[in-house]
Amino acid sequence: MSSDATVRVNYEQTAVYEQFVDEYGVFNSYQDFFVFAAAVGYANDAIEEPGSGNEMLWMHFTDKTLYKAMAAAIAYNHLGTPDGLIDPEKQLETLAKFSAGGTTILETEFGDIDGDPTNALLNYIQDARDSDDDAGGENVLEKIVQSFDDDMYTYND
Repeated sequence: MSSDATVRVNYEQTAVYEQFVDEYGVFNSYQDFFVFAAAVGYANDAIEEPGSGNEMLWMHFTDKTLYKAMAAAIAYNHLGTPDGLIDPEKQLETLAKFSAGGTTILETEFGDIDGDPTNALLNYIQDARDSDDDAGGENVLEKIVQSFDDDMYTYND
């Protein structure tokens, strides 16, 4: 396991990153968009190999407890091993794969929008939430918590 300060992963910063961060300021940073794209990828079971050209560093997450918790939950759920909870390298690698999948979805949804995409993004989020409610199913966070609870009681080395 690497030192937390040196953990990094390659990712491709596509046009949608620039649209949501640089052009319209919907997200404050590329890290924020990276994590959001990972959540979209995870929610849609969209996992891809991350591209290259940019690096995401774990040290950008050190003061963001919510992002670290999300990374641990997604990595644990995806990998199915306790390493996903404690290994920042595995967490960042997993997030990068889901972020790549989520970025593809977001490119498809918002890549051709002219102007500020804020309202379209809010509608996208609300539609996803409404479809979860209509299906009577658990939302993504509830699924992660349930899976974690189930695994904690059944995991054996």
